[in-house]
Amino acid sequence: MALAGLPSKMLAVELAMMVLVLLAMAQQSMQLSLRSPLPEVVKKINGNTVSYLGIVVSSSASEDALLNSGFFVPSSHVPYIDLVGRRFNIGKIKGVHVVVVNVGGEIPNVVLGTQVLLDLLTIRGIIHFGSAGSVSDSLRLGDVAVPASVAFTGNWEWKSNTSKRGKLKFGDFNLPQKGANSLGSADFQKVKLYTAGNPSQNLLWLPVDSDWLTVASELQGLKLQECVDEINETNCLESTPAIVFGGRGSTADIYLKNAAYGEFLANRLNVTFVDTASAAVALVREKGKKEKLAVDFRIRHNLVTNGSCFDLHLQASLTNEVPYILFRAISNSVIRGTSSANSRYLATANSVKVAVKFIELIGTSNSVFKY
Repeated sequence: MALAGLPSKMLAVELAMMVLVLLAMAQQSMQLSLRSPLPEVVKKINGNTVSYLGIVVSSSASEDALLNSGFFVPSSHVPYIDLVGRRFNIGKIKGVHVVVVNVGGEIPNVVLGTQVLLDLLTIRGIIHFGSAGSVSDSLRLGDVAVPASVAFTGNWEWKSNTSKRGKLKFGDFNLPQKGANSLGSADFQKVKLYTAGNPSQNLLWLPVDSDWLTVASELQGLKLQECVDEINETNCLESTPAIVFGGRGSTADIYLKNAAYGEFLANRLNVTFVDTASAAVALVREKGKKEKLAVDFRIRHNLVTNGSCFDLHLQASLTNEVPYILFRAISNSVIRGTSSANSRYLATANSVKVAVKFIELIGTSNSVFKY
């Protein structure tokens, strides 16, 4: 009887091995479909438990300032990952696990780089900082803006030259006086936002996470850098910089220097600053908020031979729920046409200072995160 049962047992083992091979193949396919091309490296970095704050910047100046500030300590295991033309720098700031990436300044690059960051590692929140141009007297050179919301303002519906319905009427800017203009008018189009399990929404303003804004309010009164040479107090700003909460940011693939358009944004949309990246970061985060992408590979094989049963189940789930916040330091005034090497340097320095202090406030606690 025992000898007669041996081939059945061997068959069961062989089938089990075949199933395991199929599972391995399915797992590899799954990982590629979730855009995790370095699963073993990521697993080594994450240690299955570590989550990171994603630090997203859009210029080399901001990236270099943070990495060389002395606050960033690279990981001794895997200090960086090079992927899709970007370097994801892995380490700690104030004892907090972070990943720093320069996604680039154009909106498509910002969207791609931020989404790769979210897919590559376990990200518990995104901090985006950098420089911006002021279109309001409420923001002076060196100030750091912490907006409540941002919008894409380069997404236009350009009306016919006979239409008078667009908010931006080019004839209003004729000189020496207003009048007809063959360019007609344009309206700002809302962005269609898609999230899992919900109908799409048409939004102009993308809100910043309210919980993180509450945490950031503790930064009020933080002393910012006023002079390039602080010891001798030389190459200083005309006024003492401060952190300014509230207001709205405008994002477009336009480096704005035109005062008339800057005033239009401020007067019609209550915009306080302009940049080329913030709304793109916000949109990627909103697309990932409370969204669960699950891939479930289930291979069940019941082989009852001499009481043996094989039941194998493989499931993978990618879940994003990430708060985010924006810190934009003013390097130039669109309205006044003022900018200098000093203001650009100090804007970068102050945005780094505020971001690092915010990371310190967040600490290693998950208490301010909604999971």
